[in-house]
Amino acid sequence: MTSEFIITPRILFRDKRLSRTDIDVLSLIISLALKYGYCYATNDYLKEYINSSERTINYSLSKLKKLDYIIVKFDNSKRRIYLNMEKVPTKVADEDAENCSNEVASSCTHNINSNKYKKNNKRKEILPYWMEHPEICVSEPLSEEEQKEMDELMKDYK
Repeated sequence: MTSEFIITPRILFRDKRLSRTDIDVLSLIISLALKYGYCYATNDYLKEYINSSERTINYSLSKLKKLDYIIVKFDNSKRRIYLNMEKVPTKVADEDAENCSNEVASSCTHNINSNKYKKNNKRKEILPYWMEHPEICVSEPLSEEEQKEMDELMKDYK
């Protein structure tokens, strides 16, 4: 074991469907996925780090997939665990908010400050990161390089 810190996002504590083990597993996956955008830890690694059984790890991973916290893909028979970025915030909102204006936030179609959301302030589910922080909703035009790449990808569909 290393002396790394694992920080658990507060949003995970609000989801009462998650057990403490589920939160520990997801927190470890988050910390491992920050470098490459995915985690490639084996069940044995997770089991040892969390100090749990393989069966418990399998159950937690299945539950996290079912609840859309993680997305599991296989690349050349190697498992990669990706975070569902709509459910699991990995950025500090203040970093993005510095580059945003209130005008941009108010034009966001799912602005949580609108009257629609104020009336129903009793939220039953956890909102995606972008709904809780509308200031990150920014629209930017494509660069020339991005436009060429998009045109190349779309030529088969014309």
